[in-house]
Amino acid sequence: MIGQDCNFNGKSLLSEFIKNLAVVAPLEFIKFCPEDSVFGTPRENLRIVGGDGYDVLDGKAHVITESGKNVTHQQITGAQKFLSVLQEAKVNHAILMEGSPSCGSNVILKEENWPRGGFKKGVGVACTLLRKNGITILGGFDERSICDFVKSIDSSFSAEGNHLNLKEMPKFKVLFEA
Repeated sequence: MIGQDCNFNGKSLLSEFIKNLAVVAPLEFIKFCPEDSVFGTPRENLRIVGGDGYDVLDGKAHVITESGKNVTHQQITGAQKFLSVLQEAKVNHAILMEGSPSCGSNVILKEENWPRGGFKKGVGVACTLLRKNGITILGGFDERSICDFVKSIDSSFSAEGNHLNLKEMPKFKVLFEA
């Protein structure tokens, strides 16, 4: 079983595509949520203010809770724990949840209009740290890229259905049109 109910509100955002992939693909899944590891679940919703994960790690942006508490240090600690788990397991690829201030690999939550302010281009803190340490990241909503990756390690893999690229999804498409 993969995934865990670790969204800020205690629910799971794991897609049916990923659940099915775990059954048919030749992959080993490791459950870990960097935010759950330091804040628990449920928790206050979080946002990166002043940039994205790269800016947080460079000290140019910070992570705040919906009530305004600065939790940048804890967010970085959760990312470091995640990196340690993956390095210990010798993992070099990870599928992360888009939109998350920890795990977003293309989009993260906007800073304004809590709790549902929409999305902006950017990457989360954990995603940034993993990338900086050589781990290849796949966005959990980018079904086409995930299928291509699995096919690259197992030529017999076949995924049925119409799989979207993240940039084609209605809620994200507008961010990538230009």
